[in-house]
Amino acid sequence: MSFYTNDISNGYNWKGLERAVARLMGHSGWSDTTVIGGAGDKGCDILATRVEASQIKSWVIQAKAVSGDRYIGPQALKEAIDALSFYDAHIAAVATNGEFTKNAYQRQEQLKKNGYTLKLWNGAFIQGFMDKMPDNHAGLRELRPYQDKIVKKVLAAYDRNDKRAFYIVATGLGKTVIAATAVRELWKRGCRRILVLCHATDLALQLEQGFWPQIKKEVPTSVFFDGLPPRDTEGISFGLYQSLYGYLPGIEPEQFDVVIVDEAHHALAHGFRTCLEYLKPKFLIGMTATPWRGDGQNLATVFGEAIEKVSLVDGMAMGYLAKVDYRILCDNVDWDNMEYISKQNLSIRDLNKRLFLPQRDEAVISEIQRIIKDISNPRIAIFSPSIEHSNRFANMLSAAGIPCAALSRVDKAERRRRLLLFASGAYTAVSAVDVMNEGIDIPDVNVLVFLRATHSRRIFVQQLGRGLRLSEGKEKVIVLDFVSDIRRMADMVEMNNEGKIKGMEREDVYLQKGFVSFSDTKMERFVNVWLEDVADLGDSNDEIKLTFPEGF
Repeated sequence: MSFYTNDISNGYNWKGLERAVARLMGHSGWSDTTVIGGAGDKGCDILATRVEASQIKSWVIQAKAVSGDRYIGPQALKEAIDALSFYDAHIAAVATNGEFTKNAYQRQEQLKKNGYTLKLWNGAFIQGFMDKMPDNHAGLRELRPYQDKIVKKVLAAYDRNDKRAFYIVATGLGKTVIAATAVRELWKRGCRRILVLCHATDLALQLEQGFWPQIKKEVPTSVFFDGLPPRDTEGISFGLYQSLYGYLPGIEPEQFDVVIVDEAHHALAHGFRTCLEYLKPKFLIGMTATPWRGDGQNLATVFGEAIEKVSLVDGMAMGYLAKVDYRILCDNVDWDNMEYISKQNLSIRDLNKRLFLPQRDEAVISEIQRIIKDISNPRIAIFSPSIEHSNRFANMLSAAGIPCAALSRVDKAERRRRLLLFASGAYTAVSAVDVMNEGIDIPDVNVLVFLRATHSRRIFVQQLGRGLRLSEGKEKVIVLDFVSDIRRMADMVEMNNEGKIKGMEREDVYLQKGFVSFSDTKMERFVNVWLEDVADLGDSNDEIKLTFPEGF
């Protein structure tokens, strides 16, 4: 048994062929393997890299499924060469479950003479490749101590016949690795029908690819969305609760041995919760990086109390996340009107509007230029308030000598191309509104720029997490917060204090001076005094009324 299932090898599942080839490549040593197939993919279904002769070579792969006696001709080769040019890659390949025509092989030789490296992988080659693959993925990860602890707690809960387990692990600390490793062990215990639910298509695909390194090649995986149901076969099905919801009447409640919910904070939505209440698996696993909900509902009502919590501060203290140099730039505070403002009964929304003056884009760019002078290889991610602003700011920053690409309102292929150019250094910065919140991994980012007010702690932490992943030569991430919001200040000061406590517990010097710094010392005093009387401000809504401290 392997993940190259009969429906794929016989040409009846073209999406499955794309993902099977990607999994084969990752299993066999390619890195950064990403499936991007779909409309507008510019001829590329899979992107990957591989070290060859001490150089990193980028690959583009076009996957073509055929059934019966059909063959793949030169047109597929043209699409692969077009993708090679669009993505500025080194090597192209066309993979099929079937066979190529004689003209296709002749065209391959012509392209080789013109300097193109184009591989042709037919069905026999793929099957032979599969047969030679080891059981374990080349990227199988050894668990970190806290990950191993959580996996053991999950398995212990299953072994004592508990019905559920829930864990909270911050962005960048491997919650998917934990789930996949637990599944590897549950598979050995006879759990052969496993459902992984989430709320977005890109996340479902990312989850599937995130599971591959931890599971053996005998375990097939599949995805379902766009109104399709999960497969009623052995394996792991990744998909959307929205698609599952419409098929509930035709699904046996006990069909799945294990149900796993990612981004569990979405599970209290009506449709999602209906699915979870209908299904009766042997075991339910919930996981999230951001457990907070704006409506105040408690995830414990569905998943039980968390068996383990690992926060961003925990991750930094253990050395698995980059340290944060968080700079709240408050030089735009309207101090002249502070006395007048303080006598009014203001809500948070009113305070933010009247106390903090808007920053001009030109001033923001000047500050970015000043900061990155001291950074040897700046990689900047910018969160803008709107798509229009993101595009305009990217153009302004590029004109100022800092090449920047906007990621919002472009198709998946173009966004991936721009991210590849960003990773290679062709762009120094990327700007977006929401597309970097979930599902995009950019570990080289060492400067985050906040230009939008984010009143959701969950979204704020997701955005902060974009800069926390470690990479070679990266010691910390500098955060430039240009959108003053009193709740965000509360969150950061709270994390600051948590960091000091964590450092004391571990008897090391961790964030001894904290990581929140203000360009305006008067503003720092104001926030610290004010927060003494304000609890959990980060979760407060816009209408909460505030009382100013004396002396400001």
